[in-house]
Amino acid sequence: MSTATKKLQRIGNSTGVVIPANMLKESGLSVGDEVIIASSKGRFEIVALDPEFDAMCTAADSFIADHPNALKKLGE
Repeated sequence: MSTATKKLQRIGNSTGVVIPANMLKESGLSVGDEVIIASSKGRFEIVALDPEFDAMCTAADSFIADHPNALKKLGE
């Protein structure tokens, strides 16, 4: 696991940070990859987007919307 100290930079109306090439390579990510960014209590987590997982979440949301009592019954 690598660490680096970086300053946040203004990018248009947003804020960004440059990821060093060695850290990007170590993560298995590359320019153009889609990621999910989560934040909590002064921390960020960047995770590669998994299209299969995203599709499963969409399917689960659809099932829950179509069958609102199913999970309640399963929990009994």
